[in-house]
Amino acid sequence: MPEPRTRRFDELAIGDTAEFEVAVSPDLVDTFALLSGDHNPLHTDDAYGATTRFGGRIPHGMIAGALFSRLIGMELPGRFATYLSQTLSFRRPFSLSGTVVVRGEIIHISSGTRTITLRTEVVQKEDRLCLVDGEALVHLIQ
Repeated sequence: MPEPRTRRFDELAIGDTAEFEVAVSPDLVDTFALLSGDHNPLHTDDAYGATTRFGGRIPHGMIAGALFSRLIGMELPGRFATYLSQTLSFRRPFSLSGTVVVRGEIIHISSGTRTITLRTEVVQKEDRLCLVDGEALVHLIQ
């Protein structure tokens, strides 16, 4: 199992970034449906998806929430993070195949509360179109 990055509060600076890529696939969507219990046919049924304005099934938007959790818990800041809140704006649906880039950037640091605010986004790798963006508030325990 991979180890999270270890960065203490005093090692962080505004402008610090982290990103990683994730391949989106039908298997990822089906696994998320099992985990979340969300079996809406828009996400799980090819035939139903084909009847919608999307022309096929689309991944759950909340996959982005899970990816932001990975970003914070494993990358920025990593080991000492406690995720406090997240805003999400769904800009366009994920493609059922392709690669997305998950990115975070520190935009605010509060020494008094030992919190950081991250700008978060998921973009399509190919054309860099934003799929989901928002802000995360993170407390650091060390």
